[in-house]
This record gives sequence, structure tokens and C-alpha cells, in this order.
Amino acid sequence: MSDTFVHPSAFVESGAKLGAGCKVWHLAQVRPGAVLGERVSIGKDSYVDVGVTIGEGSRIQNQVNIYAGVKIGSWCFVGPAVVFTNDQLPRVGNKTWKIVETVVENGASIGAGAVIRCGIKVGAFAMIGAGALVTKDVPPFTLVIGHPAGEMKRVCACGQTILPLETSPRELLRACCKENMSDATYELAAVTLKSLA
Repeated sequence: MSDTFVHPSAFVESGAKLGAGCKVWHLAQVRPGAVLGERVSIGKDSYVDVGVTIGEGSRIQNQVNIYAGVKIGSWCFVGPAVVFTNDQLPRVGNKTWKIVETVVENGASIGAGAVIRCGIKVGAFAMIGAGALVTKDVPPFTLVIGHPAGEMKRVCACGQTILPLETSPRELLRACCKENMSDATYELAAVTLKSLA
């Protein structure tokens, strides 16, 4: 497609599917069966494994490793050097190894250098702090930080307002969100919050 860009140094293997407007930058690798939605950006030196799905508008920054079994929703941000795992009991030569799935829901943001243990779900519009070690599910619209990552606060849809954990879902779409979010992401947040109410 004329509006899809793949840098000459990138390696997009046969069988990978790139939506309209995708960008795959320097030295990135996208494996067979990976599916990138429209306007996905894959940063320099990143790796997208076999069968990984990444939803529309998501941005994967530099040096991110996304292994088989990971599903990333639409309009997600994955910061530099984030690592996803897919094996809870890794041993070289293990004949019974099975991929353990990880899901990152729509609108979630993962800070630089975070490690995401397989088998968890990162909820919609959740925010994971830089360098966090995430070992359990992250609820929607929740900020987690630390080693291991723990719930700290609720975060509004645009990520600009930090609120107490007991904040009601109806308070998470605020004036700052209307000002800071695109129409598409604002509507996605509104629909998501309605389903949580």
C-alpha cells in the first residue's frame, strides 16, 4: 500500500499483515502471521513475533520485544525497551512448552523498560509506570508502579488526572480528556467506561 512505510533495513516476513498507514522503522522485525492494524507504528530495533496482533493506531516504541501469544488492542502505547514474556517456566529444550497468552486492552499505556509477565491482562486505558515489573492483572483505568507493580491510583482516560483508587468509572472521562484526546480515542474511552459502570 502506498501509505504503508517499511524502512529498507526492516525485515517484514512473508505472511505478516500490515494495515493501511502502518510504519515499520529501522531494523525492526515483523514475523509471519503477525497482524498490525491500521496506522500502527513499530519503532527501531523492535521485534514482533509470529501471530502477534496489534490494534489500530497503537504505537510501539524502539527496542520492544513482543513475543508470540501477546495481543495488543487499539490505541495503545508501548514505551521503549518494554519486554513481554510468553513462558512461565522457561527451560531450554523443554518439549512440553506452551505459549501463555497476554492481553493488553484498548487505550492502555506501558512505560519505558517495563516487563510484562505472561498470562495477565492489562486493562483498558490502564497506565504502567516506567520500569515496572507487572506480575498480575491490571484493572482498567488504573496506574501501577514498582517491583512488583502495585495499584497506586486511578487515571482518567487521557492520563492527565490521577485520582484515588475508589473513584467511580463515571468520573474518569473528564474535561481534560475532551481537550487532550482524539475523537476516536475519546469515543473508545466513553464506550469502555459505559461497559464498566
